Amino acid sequence: MSRLRLAVPVVLGVALGALGGWLWWTWWGPAPNGKIYDTAAGKAWYPEPFDPGITRDFSGTATYVVIAFALALLLGLVGGWIARDQAVLGVLGVLVGAGLGVLVMTLLGESFSPADPTTLLAAHQVGDALPGHLAVSGWTPYLAWPVGAMFAYLVLMVSLNPAGGTPASDRSPRPEQPSAAPAPQG
Repeated sequence: MSRLRLAVPVVLGVALGALGGWLWWTWWGPAPNGKIYDTAAGKAWYPEPFDPGITRDFSGTATYVVIAFALALLLGLVGGWIARDQAVLGVLGVLVGAGLGVLVMTLLGESFSPADPTTLLAAHQVGDALPGHLAVSGWTPYLAWPVGAMFAYLVLMVSLNPAGGTPASDRSPRPEQPSAAPAPQG
């Protein structure tokens, strides 16, 4: 049963990562068209209508974060529910699942996208049209998976914890404590 509690979040992380990669591409796509321009620094690709490139980069990254965080919440809730009485094993399973979710979502989403036009500049002339590329800018958006999963896991674990603050399995009936009232003098 312990292996199942570890395996379910891991497999679910891979499946949700694949779903996330497809959703990321579908929501962001189709790839924007752009042209190669001659700039002072050499050839550069910009999307059409002319945009210095930050709008489309932000759109792809923001879309990634929204989808990744939502799917990570689902992963954390399911992983927490399955491992509700083995918290440490559950944390490990959810973290591994979140890591695989990041990897699968990123690789699958980017695989649907055309090649990065900045890598194709040498083979093309100024004025050639090339489609854009889906990518995440920076490393912090990748934290949406582990942060979202651990947040949902924590919320579930806290909500399943009895009001006394200790897990039900740790509680045992306690003998009656003697009264602290002073004995009557007489």
